[in-house]
Parts: sequence; structure tokens; C-alpha cells
Amino acid sequence: MTHTQLTQLVQALLDAPQSNPKVKEFAQSWINAEGTPKQEELTKQLVSVAEQNIALIDETIGFAGSERATQILGAEGAANLLQHAKEIKAEGAEFCDCPACVAAKNIIDLKAEIV
Repeated sequence: MTHTQLTQLVQALLDAPQSNPKVKEFAQSWINAEGTPKQEELTKQLVSVAEQNIALIDETIGFAGSERATQILGAEGAANLLQHAKEIKAEGAEFCDCPACVAAKNIIDLKAEIV
């Protein structure tokens, strides 16, 4: 994996609307530390951050069926998310497929190359 590829993965975490604020802050710190020893330190934490913030599909289903999801996404949005999550689970998905989780999964999949 090249540094450019790793930067693209971190940028994807930052750009994903669904990434939580802590993940976005971490990703921005990593990008801001470009070429410094601080970036090397943050790279060692990258996989852990991704592992702690990826949503299992069952977590997504639980969220989508909650009152909180209805408050955030509206009734139709929550219902659509719930249906989608159930469909991809039936197809064998283990994780949520939102951009934030996809970016985290890509990082986790490359753990051996990153660490």
C-alpha cells in the first residue's frame, strides 16, 4: 500500500457524512500531520479507530428500527434504512455499507499493510 492510497482511505473517513465526530477529528489530525512523526503515531492507531467505529449490520438494523433513527432520518428515512439493512444482511453482509463503514472496512482489510 502506498502513502497515497492510505491518504485516500483516511480522506474517505473524513468525507463520509456518517463518520462520527471523533473519527472525523482523528482523520483530520492524520491529514494535518502529513509527513511528520505525529502522522506515523496516528497511523499506528488508524486500524483501532476503524475497528471501534464500524457498525455491524445488526447494529445498523437496531438503530434503523429505533425512535432515534426516526428523529434523525424521519420516518421514511428510517424505514428505508431498515429495509436496506435487512436486505444486505440477507445477502450476507456483516457490516453496514454506508460510506463511513465502507471506509473503515477498507482500512481494517488492509491492517497487515498499515500496521
